[in-house]
Amino acid sequence: MEKNLDLNRAQEEIDFNIKNIKGKKVSEIKKILNMTEVNNKASFVVLARKILKITNNQFLLCDGSIEAVLKTVRLTGNNKPAESMSFMPIDFNEWVSVSDWNSSSLYKYFKEKTLVLFIFQQYPIGNRVADDEMTFLDVKLWKMSEYDLNHGLKEVWDEVRYLIIENKLEIIPHQRKNDVIFKNNLPSSKFNELGHLRPGGKNGQDKIELPTGQKIVKQRFWFNVSYVQEIINI
Repeated sequence: MEKNLDLNRAQEEIDFNIKNIKGKKVSEIKKILNMTEVNNKASFVVLARKILKITNNQFLLCDGSIEAVLKTVRLTGNNKPAESMSFMPIDFNEWVSVSDWNSSSLYKYFKEKTLVLFIFQQYPIGNRVADDEMTFLDVKLWKMSEYDLNHGLKEVWDEVRYLIIENKLEIIPHQRKNDVIFKNNLPSSKFNELGHLRPGGKNGQDKIELPTGQKIVKQRFWFNVSYVQEIINI
């Protein structure tokens, strides 16, 4: 109960700090904050940091009682998230070596962290606009439920461990017109409603060696688009 009170208090504090800029275009907010950063995808994060007066995507709220992580969400005109949400690189050795779910880095991260979601939107009629013309809608604080921790999230962890420990992981080359790509049977966005693994290296040559001896492009954990949609609708 105390954690819920802290979360509510943190939400109220942030709501107070953003009340005068909600509903404004990104370009308008930049002028208010005297920002001159170039326009790119990362500018949403830079803007959010400026609003919160922080210098890092991981920070503390409520006198240190909440471990927060800054994330941005871009909605299309029909209120759907434009993309999946990326998180930590996958340490396959750690995933395989830790036998207890509650001791795993994946569990601890989402058990301990609260996401601070800055939500931006295209025009409601669906027109695509430049980043500076997008609208700042709101900030939502969110923490993963115990159910999702021990079901949807754990399912991804269990499946990856099974594929590696039982030597069931398949990494198959596919010839394209100008190059070769490698597909695998790690959990995709179709695996369950919550999350999946996806390449997260610099390029197709940025690989790591797995406990099986196989080499694979570095992977990250991602929330599915549908799960991000669920979060912002709660």
